Amino acid sequence: MTSEQQHQLPDDIDVFSPEAYADEAGLYRQLAHLRRNLPVSWVDRAPYRPFWLVTRNEDIKLIEKNHGIFLSAPRLTLIPEAMEAATLARYGSRTGGSRTILDMDEPEHSQYRNIAARWFIGSGLRELTPGIDAIAEKYVNRMIGMGGECDFASDIAVWYPLEVIASILGAPLEDAPYILRMTQALLAAGDPELQQDGDYGAAAFEDFAGYLGKMLAERRACPTGDLTSAIANASIDGNPIGMIEALSYVLVAITAGHDTTSAALAGGMLGFATHPEEMTKLVANPELLRNTSNEICRWVSPIHHFMRTASEDFRLRDVTLRAGDAVALIYPSGNRDEAVFEEPDRFLIDRDTSGHVAFGYGVHACIGRQLALFELDAFFGKLIPRLSSLELAATPVPIASNFVGGYRRLPIRYVVR
Repeated sequence: MTSEQQHQLPDDIDVFSPEAYADEAGLYRQLAHLRRNLPVSWVDRAPYRPFWLVTRNEDIKLIEKNHGIFLSAPRLTLIPEAMEAATLARYGSRTGGSRTILDMDEPEHSQYRNIAARWFIGSGLRELTPGIDAIAEKYVNRMIGMGGECDFASDIAVWYPLEVIASILGAPLEDAPYILRMTQALLAAGDPELQQDGDYGAAAFEDFAGYLGKMLAERRACPTGDLTSAIANASIDGNPIGMIEALSYVLVAITAGHDTTSAALAGGMLGFATHPEEMTKLVANPELLRNTSNEICRWVSPIHHFMRTASEDFRLRDVTLRAGDAVALIYPSGNRDEAVFEEPDRFLIDRDTSGHVAFGYGVHACIGRQLALFELDAFFGKLIPRLSSLELAATPVPIASNFVGGYRRLPIRYVVR
């Protein structure tokens, strides 16, 4: 019996399709079962090409740490095999008309990553915080003014992070509805309400690429001091950045900078609504605010997976991952691993969150981590002390996406102090 046969994922378990992520309770039960019984499993199931599925926190970190062996470039996410083939036939590459830093490996990855690093860490982030703080205040006031009931996902969570990243990139605020449609179509391409044309975001990508390409051309001709200008006029090894790479950079900044934080914001609100004692705890202990934001990211896990491809044989537990094998790292499972987090399914703002992998791990860890955490700090730090009660007004509806999560609907009811 081959290693693949010995570790075959049971037919009745699905923790990788978009549909699986629409049933969060069922998903977490199945992931817990895999962590206990089959932490590394082989998946050979349509519509995807075969891959290994990794569910334990320490194994995810081990693979991410060995970035010289496990590469991003060959296969970054789970895309139906037919879509992969169509993209390859049309563009001659797996990534189609884009090439983001997510697809790059070292040393190229760090060279491109450094272009935007100052915007998201240290003094660069500190320069942004007054503006972000004002935007957070705007959306807290908007929610307070909605009369004690709203759909937090569609009324607040999608707009606040979008305005933040648009201001950083220099995109016009009046374009926000268009940008929202494009980012959702690209990152939640498996959700029947959000996808466009059933093409896994292909049409949305071409449309959005035209919009972003125009922005980049304008900033190359006339820089305006925003992040888009920095990207448009960057150099790598003394040569101007290519247009495809520049366009891809802005694309990943605006999508990852919006949808992941939107998912965390909505998931954090769900956490407080279902664990009201944590609201009381935060009001009594405001110093827990940053830890609260990290707990939100752990509990929500906005990014559901990334893939890596082994460049040489590697032993993981009792499995030999062979050169060329693809590996899917399931971050929500790593973030609810009982070996790292006690009572992992509970939302606890004072737990030790240091082991979470919501932002990835190693050289590919999210460059916007501190920005996302500050956005959560700013919003919940202002909102929670103003609420005397919070509850769900109807059942939340998660986005059916195996890549970036979130909620299509999150109806809440609340009372302002």
